[in-house]
Amino acid sequence: MTPIIDVVFLLIIFFLLVCQFIVAENFEVDVPDKIATAASSDTEADLTTTVTVMFAENGNIAYAVGAEIISGETQAGLSSAIAGAIDAQLRNLAIESRVVCLRVDKGICYRDSQYALAGISESTATDIKLAAMKESQM
Repeated sequence: MTPIIDVVFLLIIFFLLVCQFIVAENFEVDVPDKIATAASSDTEADLTTTVTVMFAENGNIAYAVGAEIISGETQAGLSSAIAGAIDAQLRNLAIESRVVCLRVDKGICYRDSQYALAGISESTATDIKLAAMKESQM
């Protein structure tokens, strides 16, 4: 009985060391209305890296790649930090699968989201998905 318990404990320890725990992305972003492509399907979610531009709790603009919030001292440093985080997530994917989904809260101006676009362009991503409205909703 003792050898069986030893083997079971060794297997449990092995699987705990081998398993990769993934932090889920839980950012609330108010994307434009009536955009079906703003929500990705389950199969796309596995291959797509998401860059999120959103309002932080203090009212400032926050940037995130996946579940990791990115900060930078300068604007150039911010886009480089975003590019580095994107490259870290895309490094194991084939070149044709390096897709980045850009999610921007609809209350955020372009001048604030341009750093995310600059970071995506500096990264090794080959494709980008955007949500855009076809007509003005004023």
